Amino acid sequence: MKKEEILEMSRKENKKRDVYEIEVESRGCKIAVLTMLILITVYYCYEIFTGKGQNYTLYSIIALYCTVLYGYKAIKLEKRRILHITCSILWGIVTIMTILNYFGVI
Repeated sequence: MKKEEILEMSRKENKKRDVYEIEVESRGCKIAVLTMLILITVYYCYEIFTGKGQNYTLYSIIALYCTVLYGYKAIKLEKRRILHITCSILWGIVTIMTILNYFGVI
């Protein structure tokens, strides 16, 4: 393919989306997730230090998010696919363990 053909295909794929807009959305998502992790960690530490016990529901939500995120990356991206599959499986195990712990199975 020629350079012009590749550019034309890229323009068609991103017809209504700007590259900068895509990057801003991606970074915004990362910042939101990081903020969510910090807040959940604060809640988790508060529950432990006040004697309320541990609330695994918060961490099961985060683990589920990571499972889906890495699974999606494994499907869509060829780059580092094995790493994404491995991370998705490990986070899936953590998700299952936190849910089982919440219901008192383990």
